[in-house]
Amino acid sequence: MNRSLNLRLPFRRIATILCSALILMSMLAVFAPAAHAQTSASTPTSGQVNVARLNVRAAPSISAQIVGRLNQGAVVQIRSISDDGRWFQVTTSDGLSGWLSAIYLSTTTAATAPVTAVNAVQPATTQNIASPMQSFPEGAAVATTTPARMNVRSGPGTNYPVVASAPAGSRYEIIGLNPARDWYQIRVPNRQEPAWIFASLTTLNGSLDNVPQLAEADIPAPPPASAPVASATASSAAPAAAPVAAPNTSTGFGYGMSVNMWQGDKQGVADLLKQLGFGWAKQQVRWEFAEPEPGAVQWQEMDSIVNTMYDNGINLMFSVVTAPAWTRPNLGGTGGPPEDFQLFANFMGAIASRYCGRLQAVEVWNEQNLRREWEGFPLEPASYMDLLKRTYNSIKAACPSMLVISGATTPAGYSDVAFDDIDYLRGMYQNGLKNYSDGIGIHPSGFANPPSVTFEDWASGNYDALSHVNHRSFYFLSTLRESRKVMQEFGDTNKRLWPTEFGWGSTPSPFPGYEYKARIDEATQARWIVESFRIMADSGYVAVPMLWNLNYPRDTEMGAFAVVGRPAFDALKAMMGR
Repeated sequence: MNRSLNLRLPFRRIATILCSALILMSMLAVFAPAAHAQTSASTPTSGQVNVARLNVRAAPSISAQIVGRLNQGAVVQIRSISDDGRWFQVTTSDGLSGWLSAIYLSTTTAATAPVTAVNAVQPATTQNIASPMQSFPEGAAVATTTPARMNVRSGPGTNYPVVASAPAGSRYEIIGLNPARDWYQIRVPNRQEPAWIFASLTTLNGSLDNVPQLAEADIPAPPPASAPVASATASSAAPAAAPVAAPNTSTGFGYGMSVNMWQGDKQGVADLLKQLGFGWAKQQVRWEFAEPEPGAVQWQEMDSIVNTMYDNGINLMFSVVTAPAWTRPNLGGTGGPPEDFQLFANFMGAIASRYCGRLQAVEVWNEQNLRREWEGFPLEPASYMDLLKRTYNSIKAACPSMLVISGATTPAGYSDVAFDDIDYLRGMYQNGLKNYSDGIGIHPSGFANPPSVTFEDWASGNYDALSHVNHRSFYFLSTLRESRKVMQEFGDTNKRLWPTEFGWGSTPSPFPGYEYKARIDEATQARWIVESFRIMADSGYVAVPMLWNLNYPRDTEMGAFAVVGRPAFDALKAMMGR
Protein backbone atom coordinates (compact mmCIF):
# COMPACT_ATOMS: atom_id res chain seq x y z
CA MET A 1 0.00 0.00 0.00
CA ASN A 2 1.19 3.53 -0.76
CA ARG A 3 2.41 5.70 2.08
CA SER A 4 4.21 8.47 0.21
CA LEU A 5 1.08 10.51 -0.50
CA ASN A 6 0.10 10.78 3.12
CA LEU A 7 2.76 13.45 3.44
CA ARG A 8 1.42 15.60 0.60
CA LEU A 9 0.71 19.20 1.66
CA PRO A 10 -2.74 20.72 1.09
CA PHE A 11 -3.03 22.38 -2.31
CA ARG A 12 -3.39 25.93 -1.04
CA ARG A 13 -0.31 25.58 1.15
CA ILE A 14 1.71 24.28 -1.80
CA ALA A 15 0.59 27.22 -3.91
CA THR A 16 1.63 29.68 -1.19
CA ILE A 17 5.06 28.06 -0.85
CA LEU A 18 5.63 28.04 -4.61
CA CYS A 19 4.59 31.67 -4.94
CA SER A 20 6.96 32.73 -2.17
CA ALA A 21 9.77 30.71 -3.74
CA LEU A 22 9.25 32.36 -7.14
CA ILE A 23 9.34 35.82 -5.59
CA LEU A 24 12.56 34.98 -3.74
CA MET A 25 14.16 33.57 -6.90
CA SER A 26 13.24 36.73 -8.81
CA MET A 27 14.86 38.90 -6.13
CA LEU A 28 18.01 36.80 -6.26
CA ALA A 29 18.13 37.13 -10.04
CA VAL A 30 17.94 40.94 -9.78
CA PHE A 31 20.33 41.54 -6.92
CA ALA A 32 22.79 38.64 -7.27
CA PRO A 33 22.91 37.33 -10.83
CA ALA A 34 26.31 35.74 -10.30
CA ALA A 35 24.97 33.51 -7.54
CA HIS A 36 23.45 30.96 -9.95
CA ALA A 37 25.62 31.38 -13.00
CA GLN A 38 27.92 28.47 -13.82
CA THR A 39 31.53 29.16 -14.53
CA SER A 40 33.73 26.94 -16.60
CA ALA A 41 35.63 26.02 -13.45
CA SER A 42 32.52 24.58 -11.78
CA THR A 43 30.91 22.89 -14.77
CA PRO A 44 31.19 19.07 -14.52
CA THR A 45 33.40 17.60 -17.22
CA SER A 46 32.86 13.90 -16.59
CA GLY A 47 30.65 11.58 -14.61
CA GLN A 48 30.17 8.01 -13.46
CA VAL A 49 26.85 6.16 -13.44
CA ASN A 50 25.82 5.43 -9.84
CA VAL A 51 22.79 3.18 -10.38
CA ALA A 52 22.75 -0.38 -11.64
CA ARG A 53 21.55 0.49 -15.13
CA LEU A 54 20.77 3.87 -16.71
CA ASN A 55 18.99 4.71 -19.96
CA VAL A 56 20.67 7.06 -22.45
CA ARG A 57 18.04 9.15 -24.20
CA ALA A 58 17.92 11.13 -27.43
CA ALA A 59 16.66 14.27 -25.66
CA PRO A 60 16.52 15.56 -22.06
CA SER A 61 13.20 13.93 -21.16
CA ILE A 62 12.05 10.56 -19.81
CA SER A 63 9.68 10.32 -22.76
CA ALA A 64 12.52 10.66 -25.29
CA GLN A 65 13.74 7.66 -27.27
CA ILE A 66 16.21 5.34 -25.52
CA VAL A 67 19.42 5.18 -27.59
CA GLY A 68 21.47 3.01 -25.24
CA ARG A 69 21.98 1.78 -21.68
CA LEU A 70 24.92 2.16 -19.33
CA ASN A 71 25.79 -0.03 -16.37
CA GLN A 72 26.88 1.18 -12.93
CA GLY A 73 30.43 2.50 -12.98
CA ALA A 74 30.37 3.56 -16.64
CA VAL A 75 32.34 6.77 -17.19
CA VAL A 76 31.03 9.49 -19.53
CA GLN A 77 32.21 12.88 -20.76
CA ILE A 78 29.73 15.70 -20.08
CA ARG A 79 29.24 18.01 -23.07
CA SER A 80 26.40 20.25 -21.89
CA ILE A 81 23.68 20.69 -19.27
CA SER A 82 19.96 21.14 -19.91
CA ASP A 83 18.41 24.52 -19.10
CA ASP A 84 16.75 23.15 -15.97
CA GLY A 85 19.99 21.49 -14.81
CA ARG A 86 18.38 18.04 -14.58
CA TRP A 87 20.05 16.41 -17.59
CA PHE A 88 23.59 16.04 -18.90
CA GLN A 89 24.41 15.59 -22.56
CA VAL A 90 27.19 13.00 -22.61
CA THR A 91 29.38 10.84 -24.80
CA THR A 92 31.01 7.53 -23.97
CA SER A 93 34.39 6.14 -24.96
CA ASP A 94 32.77 3.95 -27.63
CA GLY A 95 31.00 6.90 -29.29
CA LEU A 96 27.52 6.66 -27.78
CA SER A 97 25.97 10.11 -27.40
CA GLY A 98 22.80 11.18 -25.61
CA TRP A 99 21.28 12.55 -22.41
CA LEU A 100 21.45 11.17 -18.86
CA SER A 101 19.44 12.18 -15.79
CA ALA A 102 21.80 14.24 -13.62
CA ILE A 103 20.76 12.70 -10.29
CA TYR A 104 22.12 9.32 -11.37
CA LEU A 105 25.66 10.55 -12.11
CA SER A 106 28.54 11.20 -9.73
CA THR A 107 30.31 14.11 -11.41
CA THR A 108 33.81 15.52 -11.48
CA THR A 109 35.26 18.78 -12.76
CA ALA A 110 38.65 19.43 -14.25
CA ALA A 111 39.91 20.98 -11.03
CA THR A 112 37.98 19.30 -8.24
CA ALA A 113 37.38 15.93 -6.63
CA PRO A 114 34.24 13.94 -7.41
CA VAL A 115 30.96 15.48 -6.31
CA THR A 116 28.36 12.86 -5.51
CA ALA A 117 24.72 13.37 -6.49
CA VAL A 118 22.10 13.30 -3.73
CA ASN A 119 21.11 9.76 -2.76
CA ALA A 120 23.79 8.35 -5.07
CA VAL A 121 24.69 4.70 -4.76
CA GLN A 122 28.42 4.29 -4.99
CA PRO A 123 29.92 1.34 -6.87
CA ALA A 124 31.38 -1.33 -4.65
CA THR A 125 35.16 -1.43 -4.44
CA THR A 126 35.50 -4.88 -2.90
CA GLN A 127 37.70 -7.09 -5.03
CA ASN A 128 36.19 -10.27 -6.40
CA ILE A 129 38.15 -13.52 -6.36
CA ALA A 130 38.36 -13.18 -10.12
CA SER A 131 40.67 -10.18 -9.73
CA PRO A 132 42.59 -10.00 -6.42
CA MET A 133 45.16 -7.30 -5.71
CA GLN A 134 48.10 -7.96 -8.02
CA SER A 135 51.02 -6.36 -9.78
CA PHE A 136 51.58 -6.26 -13.54
CA PRO A 137 54.73 -6.41 -15.68
CA GLU A 138 56.25 -3.04 -16.57
CA GLY A 139 54.64 -1.68 -19.74
CA ALA A 140 51.70 -4.09 -19.59
CA ALA A 141 48.34 -3.03 -20.99
CA VAL A 142 45.76 -3.24 -18.20
CA ALA A 143 41.96 -3.21 -18.49
CA THR A 144 39.81 -1.96 -15.60
CA THR A 145 36.16 -3.07 -15.61
CA THR A 146 33.46 -0.38 -15.31
CA PRO A 147 30.03 -2.12 -14.98
CA ALA A 148 28.65 -2.95 -11.56
CA ARG A 149 29.29 -6.62 -12.34
CA MET A 150 30.84 -7.90 -15.53
CA ASN A 151 31.10 -11.33 -17.09
CA VAL A 152 34.50 -12.85 -17.81
CA ARG A 153 34.13 -15.40 -20.61
CA SER A 154 36.05 -18.29 -22.11
CA GLY A 155 36.02 -16.67 -25.57
CA PRO A 156 35.47 -13.35 -27.35
CA GLY A 157 31.68 -13.27 -27.51
CA THR A 158 28.51 -13.57 -25.45
CA ASN A 159 28.01 -17.07 -26.88
CA TYR A 160 30.97 -18.31 -24.79
CA PRO A 161 30.47 -19.55 -21.21
CA VAL A 162 31.00 -17.24 -18.23
CA VAL A 163 34.06 -18.34 -16.23
CA ALA A 164 34.13 -15.55 -13.62
CA SER A 165 32.26 -12.45 -12.48
CA ALA A 166 34.11 -9.20 -11.90
CA PRO A 167 32.85 -6.21 -9.89
CA ALA A 168 33.53 -2.65 -11.01
CA GLY A 169 37.21 -1.72 -10.70
CA SER A 170 38.63 -5.20 -11.34
CA ARG A 171 41.99 -5.02 -13.20
CA TYR A 172 43.40 -7.52 -15.68
CA GLU A 173 46.53 -7.75 -17.83
CA ILE A 174 45.63 -7.77 -21.54
CA ILE A 175 47.54 -10.51 -23.37
CA GLY A 176 45.67 -10.72 -26.68
CA LEU A 177 43.08 -9.19 -29.00
CA ASN A 178 40.49 -10.80 -31.21
CA PRO A 179 40.53 -9.91 -34.93
CA ALA A 180 37.88 -7.21 -34.46
CA ARG A 181 39.84 -5.80 -31.48
CA ASP A 182 36.63 -5.42 -29.47
CA TRP A 183 37.46 -8.16 -26.93
CA TYR A 184 40.51 -8.40 -24.68
CA GLN A 185 42.16 -11.71 -23.85
CA ILE A 186 43.27 -11.52 -20.20
CA ARG A 187 45.07 -13.42 -17.49
CA VAL A 188 42.71 -14.45 -14.67
CA PRO A 189 44.31 -15.27 -11.30
CA ASN A 190 43.81 -18.87 -10.18
CA ARG A 191 42.81 -19.94 -13.68
CA GLN A 192 45.19 -21.77 -15.97
CA GLU A 193 43.47 -20.85 -19.23
CA PRO A 194 43.20 -17.20 -20.38
CA ALA A 195 39.77 -15.57 -20.54
CA TRP A 196 38.08 -12.69 -22.34
CA ILE A 197 36.25 -9.44 -21.48
CA PHE A 198 34.37 -6.96 -23.67
CA ALA A 199 36.65 -3.99 -24.37
CA SER A 200 33.94 -1.31 -24.43
CA LEU A 201 33.06 -2.06 -20.81
CA THR A 202 36.56 -1.30 -19.57
CA THR A 203 39.04 1.55 -19.34
CA LEU A 204 42.53 1.01 -20.74
CA ASN A 205 45.80 1.80 -19.00
CA GLY A 206 48.85 1.50 -21.19
CA SER A 207 49.20 0.79 -24.88
CA LEU A 208 47.89 -2.03 -27.08
CA ASP A 209 50.72 -1.62 -29.57
CA ASN A 210 52.63 -4.63 -28.27
CA VAL A 211 49.58 -6.80 -27.56
CA PRO A 212 49.30 -9.60 -30.16
CA GLN A 213 46.18 -9.85 -32.28
CA LEU A 214 44.96 -13.43 -32.61
CA ALA A 215 43.84 -14.91 -35.91
CA GLU A 216 40.42 -16.55 -36.20
CA ALA A 217 42.09 -19.96 -36.35
CA ASP A 218 43.70 -19.32 -32.95
CA ILE A 219 40.36 -18.74 -31.22
CA PRO A 220 38.44 -21.87 -30.16
CA ALA A 221 34.90 -22.20 -31.49
CA PRO A 222 32.09 -21.47 -29.00
CA PRO A 223 30.32 -24.49 -27.51
CA PRO A 224 26.96 -25.61 -28.95
CA ALA A 225 24.02 -23.48 -27.94
CA SER A 226 22.48 -24.48 -24.61
CA ALA A 227 20.06 -23.07 -22.06
CA PRO A 228 20.69 -19.39 -21.29
CA VAL A 229 23.04 -18.63 -18.43
CA ALA A 230 21.88 -15.86 -16.09
CA SER A 231 24.55 -13.19 -16.30
CA ALA A 232 24.64 -9.73 -14.85
CA THR A 233 26.26 -7.74 -17.63
CA ALA A 234 25.26 -9.54 -20.81
CA SER A 235 21.58 -9.96 -19.99
CA SER A 236 21.33 -6.46 -18.57
CA ALA A 237 22.92 -4.79 -21.57
CA ALA A 238 21.10 -6.76 -24.27
CA PRO A 239 17.49 -5.83 -25.01
CA ALA A 240 14.73 -8.28 -24.12
CA ALA A 241 13.56 -10.53 -26.92
CA ALA A 242 10.29 -10.18 -28.79
CA PRO A 243 7.25 -11.63 -26.96
CA VAL A 244 7.18 -15.42 -27.17
CA ALA A 245 3.37 -15.57 -26.96
CA ALA A 246 0.44 -13.28 -27.68
CA PRO A 247 -1.31 -11.88 -24.58
CA ASN A 248 -4.44 -13.60 -23.28
CA THR A 249 -7.37 -11.14 -23.39
CA SER A 250 -10.29 -13.45 -22.55
CA THR A 251 -10.40 -12.97 -18.77
CA GLY A 252 -13.85 -12.17 -17.36
CA PHE A 253 -14.82 -10.69 -13.99
CA GLY A 254 -14.11 -12.46 -10.71
CA TYR A 255 -13.96 -11.75 -6.97
CA GLY A 256 -10.58 -11.91 -5.25
CA MET A 257 -8.91 -11.20 -1.94
CA SER A 258 -5.32 -10.59 -0.82
CA VAL A 259 -4.58 -13.17 1.86
CA ASN A 260 -1.85 -13.98 4.36
CA MET A 261 -0.98 -17.67 4.08
CA TRP A 262 2.83 -17.65 4.25
CA GLN A 263 3.68 -19.85 7.23
CA GLY A 264 0.02 -19.62 8.25
CA ASP A 265 -3.26 -21.55 8.24
CA LYS A 266 -3.76 -22.19 4.55
CA GLN A 267 -6.85 -24.37 4.87
CA GLY A 268 -8.39 -21.81 7.22
CA VAL A 269 -7.94 -19.13 4.53
CA ALA A 270 -9.51 -21.42 1.94
CA ASP A 271 -12.49 -22.00 4.22
CA LEU A 272 -13.01 -18.24 4.70
CA LEU A 273 -12.88 -17.60 0.96
CA LYS A 274 -15.42 -20.36 0.33
CA GLN A 275 -17.71 -18.86 2.98
CA LEU A 276 -17.59 -15.61 1.01
CA GLY A 277 -17.99 -17.31 -2.35
CA PHE A 278 -14.79 -15.69 -3.64
CA GLY A 279 -12.96 -17.58 -6.38
CA TRP A 280 -9.55 -15.90 -6.29
CA ALA A 281 -6.74 -15.41 -3.76
CA LYS A 282 -3.61 -13.32 -4.06
CA GLN A 283 -0.53 -14.26 -2.02
CA GLN A 284 2.60 -12.14 -1.87
CA VAL A 285 5.82 -14.11 -2.29
CA ARG A 286 9.04 -12.50 -1.13
CA TRP A 287 11.74 -13.81 -3.41
CA GLU A 288 14.35 -13.07 -0.75
CA PHE A 289 12.74 -15.72 1.47
CA ALA A 290 12.08 -18.20 -1.31
CA GLU A 291 15.63 -18.29 -2.72
CA PRO A 292 18.02 -17.17 0.03
CA GLU A 293 21.02 -18.60 -1.83
CA PRO A 294 21.57 -18.93 -5.60
CA GLY A 295 19.64 -21.96 -6.85
CA ALA A 296 18.55 -23.00 -3.35
CA VAL A 297 14.83 -22.39 -3.85
CA GLN A 298 12.74 -23.17 -0.78
CA TRP A 299 9.62 -24.58 -2.41
CA GLN A 300 7.85 -25.87 0.69
CA GLU A 301 5.65 -22.85 1.47
CA MET A 302 4.77 -22.20 -2.17
CA ASP A 303 3.98 -25.88 -2.71
CA SER A 304 1.65 -25.94 0.27
CA ILE A 305 -0.14 -22.71 -0.74
CA VAL A 306 -0.60 -23.80 -4.35
CA ASN A 307 -1.79 -27.29 -3.40
CA THR A 308 -4.26 -26.03 -0.79
CA MET A 309 -5.86 -23.48 -3.10
CA TYR A 310 -5.98 -25.94 -6.00
CA ASP A 311 -7.55 -28.67 -3.87
CA ASN A 312 -10.24 -26.20 -2.73
CA GLY A 313 -11.05 -24.98 -6.25
CA ILE A 314 -9.72 -21.46 -5.65
CA ASN A 315 -7.75 -19.63 -8.34
CA LEU A 316 -4.42 -18.28 -7.13
CA MET A 317 -2.18 -15.34 -8.01
CA PHE A 318 1.37 -14.94 -6.75
CA SER A 319 2.70 -11.39 -6.46
CA VAL A 320 6.49 -11.69 -6.32
CA VAL A 321 8.67 -8.94 -4.80
CA THR A 322 12.00 -8.20 -3.01
CA ALA A 323 15.21 -9.47 -4.58
CA PRO A 324 17.57 -11.56 -2.41
CA ALA A 325 20.68 -9.77 -1.20
CA TRP A 326 22.88 -12.06 -3.31
CA THR A 327 21.30 -10.60 -6.47
CA ARG A 328 22.23 -7.04 -5.39
CA PRO A 329 25.91 -7.34 -4.38
CA ASN A 330 26.71 -3.74 -5.25
CA LEU A 331 23.39 -2.10 -4.38
CA GLY A 332 22.72 -3.84 -1.08
CA GLY A 333 19.39 -4.49 0.61
CA THR A 334 16.32 -6.17 -0.84
CA GLY A 335 14.14 -3.13 -1.58
CA GLY A 336 14.45 -3.30 -5.34
CA PRO A 337 14.96 -5.66 -8.27
CA PRO A 338 18.17 -7.63 -8.88
CA GLU A 339 21.10 -6.00 -10.63
CA ASP A 340 20.59 -8.56 -13.38
CA PHE A 341 16.91 -8.58 -14.35
CA GLN A 342 17.31 -11.98 -15.98
CA LEU A 343 17.79 -13.56 -12.55
CA PHE A 344 14.25 -12.53 -11.63
CA ALA A 345 12.94 -13.73 -14.98
CA ASN A 346 14.62 -17.10 -14.42
CA PHE A 347 13.04 -17.45 -10.96
CA MET A 348 9.62 -16.62 -12.33
CA GLY A 349 10.11 -19.09 -15.15
CA ALA A 350 10.89 -21.78 -12.58
CA ILE A 351 7.66 -20.94 -10.73
CA ALA A 352 5.68 -21.14 -13.98
CA SER A 353 7.21 -24.48 -14.86
CA ARG A 354 6.59 -26.00 -11.42
CA TYR A 355 2.99 -24.81 -11.02
CA CYS A 356 1.66 -24.74 -14.59
CA GLY A 357 -2.03 -25.62 -14.48
CA ARG A 358 -2.32 -25.03 -10.72
CA LEU A 359 -1.20 -21.39 -10.37
CA GLN A 360 -3.41 -19.22 -12.55
CA ALA A 361 -1.66 -15.83 -12.50
CA VAL A 362 1.45 -13.96 -11.42
CA GLU A 363 1.93 -10.25 -10.77
CA VAL A 364 5.39 -9.09 -11.82
CA TRP A 365 6.65 -6.86 -9.00
CA ASN A 366 4.68 -4.28 -7.03
CA GLU A 367 4.38 -0.49 -6.88
CA GLN A 368 7.48 0.05 -8.98
CA ASN A 369 6.65 3.76 -9.30
CA LEU A 370 7.77 4.21 -5.66
CA ARG A 371 11.46 4.56 -4.84
CA ARG A 372 11.20 2.26 -1.81
CA GLU A 373 10.06 -0.57 -4.13
CA TRP A 374 12.59 0.18 -6.90
CA GLU A 375 15.76 1.03 -5.00
CA GLY A 376 18.98 1.36 -6.94
CA PHE A 377 17.44 1.98 -10.35
CA PRO A 378 16.10 5.10 -12.08
CA LEU A 379 12.46 5.65 -11.19
CA GLU A 380 11.15 5.50 -14.75
CA PRO A 381 8.92 3.12 -16.75
CA ALA A 382 11.51 1.90 -19.27
CA SER A 383 13.56 0.32 -16.49
CA TYR A 384 10.59 -1.68 -15.19
CA MET A 385 9.56 -2.70 -18.69
CA ASP A 386 12.94 -4.32 -19.23
CA LEU A 387 12.20 -6.51 -16.20
CA LEU A 388 8.64 -7.25 -17.33
CA LYS A 389 9.60 -8.20 -20.89
CA ARG A 390 12.18 -10.73 -19.73
CA THR A 391 9.83 -12.14 -17.12
CA TYR A 392 6.86 -12.38 -19.49
CA ASN A 393 8.93 -14.40 -21.96
CA SER A 394 10.30 -16.66 -19.24
CA ILE A 395 6.85 -17.40 -17.83
CA LYS A 396 5.16 -17.90 -21.20
CA ALA A 397 7.95 -20.18 -22.42
CA ALA A 398 7.33 -22.42 -19.40
CA CYS A 399 3.53 -22.14 -19.19
CA PRO A 400 1.69 -20.27 -21.97
CA SER A 401 -1.64 -20.45 -20.13
CA MET A 402 -0.40 -18.67 -17.00
CA LEU A 403 -1.63 -15.06 -16.81
CA VAL A 404 1.07 -12.40 -16.52
CA ILE A 405 -0.19 -9.25 -14.78
CA SER A 406 1.96 -6.14 -14.89
CA GLY A 407 3.21 -4.85 -11.55
CA ALA A 408 0.58 -2.55 -10.10
CA THR A 409 1.33 1.15 -9.98
CA THR A 410 0.23 2.83 -6.78
CA PRO A 411 -1.63 6.16 -6.64
CA ALA A 412 0.91 8.97 -6.47
CA GLY A 413 1.79 12.37 -7.74
CA TYR A 414 5.36 13.46 -8.35
CA SER A 415 7.78 13.75 -5.44
CA ASP A 416 11.33 12.78 -4.60
CA VAL A 417 10.05 9.28 -3.74
CA ALA A 418 7.31 8.73 -6.31
CA PHE A 419 6.48 8.90 -10.01
CA ASP A 420 2.85 9.76 -10.89
CA ASP A 421 1.08 6.44 -11.47
CA ILE A 422 -0.93 7.45 -14.53
CA ASP A 423 2.11 8.95 -16.25
CA TYR A 424 4.08 5.86 -15.26
CA LEU A 425 1.45 3.57 -16.78
CA ARG A 426 1.53 5.63 -19.97
CA GLY A 427 5.33 5.25 -20.03
CA MET A 428 4.96 1.48 -19.64
CA TYR A 429 2.76 1.42 -22.73
CA GLN A 430 5.27 3.57 -24.62
CA ASN A 431 7.81 0.84 -23.87
CA GLY A 432 5.75 -2.16 -25.01
CA LEU A 433 3.29 -3.03 -22.22
CA LYS A 434 0.53 -4.01 -24.64
CA ASN A 435 2.54 -6.96 -25.99
CA TYR A 436 3.95 -8.18 -22.67
CA SER A 437 0.93 -8.51 -20.37
CA ASP A 438 -2.35 -10.38 -20.00
CA GLY A 439 -3.74 -7.82 -17.57
CA ILE A 440 -2.82 -4.36 -16.23
CA GLY A 441 -2.15 -4.11 -12.52
CA ILE A 442 -3.23 -1.01 -10.60
CA HIS A 443 -3.86 -0.06 -6.95
CA PRO A 444 -6.92 2.24 -6.90
CA SER A 445 -6.80 3.29 -3.26
CA GLY A 446 -9.64 5.35 -1.80
CA PHE A 447 -7.97 6.79 1.33
CA ALA A 448 -10.92 8.35 3.26
CA ASN A 449 -13.10 9.09 0.23
CA PRO A 450 -16.17 7.08 -0.89
CA PRO A 451 -15.69 4.89 -3.99
CA SER A 452 -18.23 6.79 -6.09
CA VAL A 453 -16.69 10.24 -5.52
CA THR A 454 -14.11 11.61 -7.98
CA PHE A 455 -11.44 14.28 -7.97
CA GLU A 456 -13.65 16.32 -10.29
CA ASP A 457 -16.36 16.32 -7.63
CA TRP A 458 -13.96 17.98 -5.20
CA ALA A 459 -12.54 20.37 -7.80
CA SER A 460 -16.03 21.59 -8.69
CA GLY A 461 -16.93 22.19 -5.04
CA ASN A 462 -19.39 19.30 -4.76
CA TYR A 463 -17.35 17.33 -2.22
CA ASP A 464 -15.10 18.10 0.72
CA ALA A 465 -13.23 16.26 3.45
CA LEU A 466 -10.59 16.99 6.08
CA SER A 467 -7.64 15.75 4.02
CA HIS A 468 -6.56 13.67 1.02
CA VAL A 469 -8.80 15.50 -1.42
CA ASN A 470 -6.60 17.71 -3.60
CA HIS A 471 -5.20 15.19 -6.07
CA ARG A 472 -6.68 12.60 -8.42
CA SER A 473 -4.73 9.79 -6.74
CA PHE A 474 -6.82 10.03 -3.55
CA TYR A 475 -9.94 8.79 -5.32
CA PHE A 476 -10.71 5.16 -6.12
CA LEU A 477 -12.95 5.88 -9.12
CA SER A 478 -10.67 8.56 -10.59
CA THR A 479 -7.68 6.22 -10.58
CA LEU A 480 -9.77 3.43 -12.09
CA ARG A 481 -11.08 5.63 -14.91
CA GLU A 482 -7.79 7.37 -15.70
CA SER A 483 -5.99 4.02 -15.90
CA ARG A 484 -8.58 2.77 -18.36
CA LYS A 485 -8.16 5.91 -20.47
CA VAL A 486 -4.45 5.10 -20.84
CA MET A 487 -5.36 1.61 -22.07
CA GLN A 488 -7.73 3.17 -24.60
CA GLU A 489 -5.06 5.66 -25.66
CA PHE A 490 -2.83 2.75 -26.71
CA GLY A 491 -5.54 0.58 -28.23
CA ASP A 492 -5.41 -2.08 -25.50
CA THR A 493 -9.15 -2.22 -24.90
CA ASN A 494 -9.54 -6.00 -25.26
CA LYS A 495 -7.53 -6.38 -22.08
CA ARG A 496 -8.73 -5.62 -18.55
CA LEU A 497 -7.53 -3.85 -15.43
CA TRP A 498 -6.51 -5.98 -12.44
CA PRO A 499 -6.84 -3.97 -9.19
CA THR A 500 -4.41 -6.16 -7.26
CA GLU A 501 -4.88 -4.02 -4.12
CA PHE A 502 -7.73 -1.72 -3.10
CA GLY A 503 -9.68 -1.16 0.06
CA TRP A 504 -10.44 1.06 3.04
CA GLY A 505 -8.91 0.76 6.48
CA SER A 506 -10.73 1.39 9.73
CA THR A 507 -9.19 1.81 13.17
CA PRO A 508 -9.48 4.24 16.09
CA SER A 509 -5.70 4.03 16.60
CA PRO A 510 -4.08 4.35 13.15
CA PHE A 511 -0.37 3.98 12.49
CA PRO A 512 1.50 7.22 11.66
CA GLY A 513 0.70 8.31 8.11
CA TYR A 514 -2.70 6.60 8.17
CA GLU A 515 -4.52 9.04 10.45
CA TYR A 516 -7.41 9.31 8.00
CA LYS A 517 -8.47 5.75 8.91
CA ALA A 518 -9.84 7.02 12.22
CA ARG A 519 -12.58 8.78 10.23
CA ILE A 520 -13.83 5.48 8.73
CA ASP A 521 -15.94 3.37 11.05
CA GLU A 522 -16.40 -0.34 10.39
CA ALA A 523 -19.90 0.07 8.99
CA THR A 524 -18.63 2.63 6.49
CA GLN A 525 -15.71 0.36 5.57
CA ALA A 526 -18.17 -2.44 4.81
CA ARG A 527 -20.46 -0.23 2.74
CA TRP A 528 -17.65 1.29 0.65
CA ILE A 529 -16.05 -2.09 -0.10
CA VAL A 530 -19.32 -3.54 -1.38
CA GLU A 531 -20.00 -0.40 -3.42
CA SER A 532 -16.54 -0.54 -5.02
CA PHE A 533 -17.00 -4.19 -6.04
CA ARG A 534 -20.29 -3.28 -7.72
CA ILE A 535 -18.69 -0.37 -9.57
CA MET A 536 -15.96 -2.65 -10.93
CA ALA A 537 -18.33 -5.50 -11.79
CA ASP A 538 -20.46 -3.07 -13.81
CA SER A 539 -17.51 -1.39 -15.55
CA GLY A 540 -16.91 -4.03 -18.22
CA TYR A 541 -13.15 -3.42 -18.11
CA VAL A 542 -12.08 -4.84 -14.72
CA ALA A 543 -11.01 -8.48 -14.42
CA VAL A 544 -10.36 -9.71 -10.86
CA PRO A 545 -10.20 -7.10 -8.06
CA MET A 546 -8.13 -8.29 -5.10
CA LEU A 547 -9.47 -6.66 -1.93
CA TRP A 548 -6.76 -5.65 0.53
CA ASN A 549 -7.08 -7.74 2.72
CA LEU A 550 -8.63 -10.79 4.36
CA ASN A 551 -6.68 -11.68 7.46
CA TYR A 552 -3.53 -9.74 8.29
CA PRO A 553 -3.09 -9.42 12.08
CA ARG A 554 -5.12 -6.56 13.54
CA ASP A 555 -2.16 -5.10 15.45
CA THR A 556 -0.11 -4.53 12.28
CA GLU A 557 -0.10 -1.67 9.79
CA MET A 558 -2.00 -3.87 7.33
CA GLY A 559 -4.51 -5.06 9.94
CA ALA A 560 -6.74 -1.98 9.72
CA PHE A 561 -7.67 -3.10 6.19
CA ALA A 562 -8.49 -6.71 7.19
CA VAL A 563 -12.13 -7.78 6.92
CA VAL A 564 -12.27 -11.11 8.75
CA GLY A 565 -14.30 -10.79 11.96
CA ARG A 566 -15.72 -7.39 10.94
CA PRO A 567 -18.97 -6.11 9.42
CA ALA A 568 -17.25 -6.01 6.01
CA PHE A 569 -16.97 -9.81 5.97
CA ASP A 570 -20.71 -10.24 6.55
CA ALA A 571 -21.49 -7.51 4.00
CA LEU A 572 -19.43 -9.34 1.38
CA LYS A 573 -21.22 -12.62 2.13
CA ALA A 574 -24.54 -10.86 1.60
CA MET A 575 -23.24 -9.31 -1.62
CA MET A 576 -22.39 -12.79 -2.90
CA GLY A 577 -25.77 -14.23 -1.79
CA ARG A 578 -24.27 -16.33 0.99
